[in-house]
Amino acid sequence: MAGGAGIAACGGCGLGRARGHLERAVAQLKEACLAWGCWADEVRQLAEEHYRVADFDDRRVLGDPGYGQALDIGGAVGEAVRVAGMAVRAAAGGGGDCPCAAVKRRIGSPHP
Repeated sequence: MAGGAGIAACGGCGLGRARGHLERAVAQLKEACLAWGCWADEVRQLAEEHYRVADFDDRRVLGDPGYGQALDIGGAVGEAVRVAGMAVRAAAGGGGDCPCAAVKRRIGSPHP
């Protein structure tokens, strides 16, 4: 998402800088989500070894507290990605232009 994918910046306004930080945060959170997935899979494998099963749907594995905690963390990580993406879209103003630039045009500001 870095670079604004079709969203025109208005020349370095505070909102543009905030949007840049948000875009980088989304990218980092997506990486965190991938890393979480690998870690949660390792926890699942440890639970399977502990209960001596190889079936992912085994109730003992699904009921394991450590695996449950790993899944709970994943829910929070996924929610963080979703909410950060919403913040990027809100900062984009829902269109192809920086909301700051749209306000400046409406008020007739001579500064882009």
